[in-house]
Amino acid sequence: MQKHVLMVNYKRDSIQDLEKSRFYDNMSFETIQSAQQLEFPTKKQSPDVVVIFMQKEKQDCLSKIAYITKADIDKEIIAALPLEMIETGVKTLQNGATDFFIVPSSVQTLDFYINRALEQNYLHRHVCFNDRCYMSRYAMSEKNYKQLFDEVPCFIYVVNSDFSITDCNRKFEEYFGSHIGEYCFGILKNRDDPCSKCTVAKTFKDGKPRASEMQIISSDGVKHIVLSWVAPIRDNQGQITNALVMLTDITEARRLEDHLASLGYMIGSISHGIKGLLTNMDAAVYKMEKGFETHNSKRVREGFELSRDMTDRIKKLVLDILYYTKIRKMEWGNHSARKFVEDTIGIVASKAEKHNIRIETKLDISTDDDLFEVDESSLQQAMVNILENAVEACVDNPEEKNSYILFHTKVFEEKILFTIQDNGPGVSKEDLKNIFTIFFSSKGNKGTGLGLYIANKVISQHLGEIKVMSTVNKGTKFLIRIPRSVPVTARNPRGVAVPN
Repeated sequence: MQKHVLMVNYKRDSIQDLEKSRFYDNMSFETIQSAQQLEFPTKKQSPDVVVIFMQKEKQDCLSKIAYITKADIDKEIIAALPLEMIETGVKTLQNGATDFFIVPSSVQTLDFYINRALEQNYLHRHVCFNDRCYMSRYAMSEKNYKQLFDEVPCFIYVVNSDFSITDCNRKFEEYFGSHIGEYCFGILKNRDDPCSKCTVAKTFKDGKPRASEMQIISSDGVKHIVLSWVAPIRDNQGQITNALVMLTDITEARRLEDHLASLGYMIGSISHGIKGLLTNMDAAVYKMEKGFETHNSKRVREGFELSRDMTDRIKKLVLDILYYTKIRKMEWGNHSARKFVEDTIGIVASKAEKHNIRIETKLDISTDDDLFEVDESSLQQAMVNILENAVEACVDNPEEKNSYILFHTKVFEEKILFTIQDNGPGVSKEDLKNIFTIFFSSKGNKGTGLGLYIANKVISQHLGEIKVMSTVNKGTKFLIRIPRSVPVTARNPRGVAVPN
């Protein structure tokens, strides 16, 4: 198709010998008398280049240039004006003109500017500057952005100033569900109102990005420790419209960090405990040795009893350490509550009988059956730890002549309740606060500080709950509630289980 040049306000004295233009024979030149006659989009052939000859008495051309540029972004506009209007030439560029030159001028000068305008026009039309290409490139960019947004291995969501979620990536949806339009504090924190120290609110206020560490809860009831980065999203006027929040899950890193810290503490604590046990073992060997030398059977017996006691304590210490350090997969199965109680009591019965401690059991079943779904091995270990603590508490209370331990079990429709109670010396309020803390023991060198910690951990893995009440000189009571069926979050945990 033949190229088309439109000349506006053209005067022959501005460009002499226009017919000598090298484009004159192979391009269509059209002239009109006023910029007011310009219409875009035009019903006629749309010009490829518009040359506007500006004169002092016709200042309406600037607004017309702006109008043309807005109506057709690909249009190439050249302004021609007298030397005294050089400042107006700059204004033409500000309003969207491609070039300007000073008239009167030669036809060779006009040819130079037309040729450059045609080159610009070609670039706009063929090198992905047309509307269709803009849309295609935008769609491709949007697709790439969405793919990157979804593939980032972090929780990402976008919120507005009202804390409503406006967008989120795939991983966020996997863990929290699709909650576009809902409040972020309700989805992540199970709150009814915004967080008191909200980094998103601070970013909306001052426009600064922020980083923090916090704890969130996914839709399956699992706690996650995350690093949070908040960045403002601004419009083309610089106003903050949204905030981008990226959360990196560091639950495992924090857990490993705590594990390593407690491991160092454990080594020191255990070394001190083993030292005490070995000292007592030396004393036991010494008693037996002297007993044999003097043919004193009583002394030999004392040494043997002490040696056996130390052996049992070392064995328990080693088993607790192995259980604490071993990473094992939970083996869920349906088990009879009655059988579970009988087997558990059987493990500690001989030790209780040895010290004349009576164990009373009671089973109350208010349902059709007594089956409950648990990891029998780990839950039994937890119960044994609590029962052995109860036995040792009774042993440490020699003034009580009628020592006993109550082990009551009640089976409800959805949960099962275990009650373990002793009439030992009890635990002080201060010690009660730390009773489930790792390596804490109210028994001094006699305890490892792992038994109740492990019991609490196992019950948490079952998404159960453990409570303890104690009165000094009267005894201690443990209440353990366990779901009768395994929750999905306990069967396939991704973080730290949240008790019901």
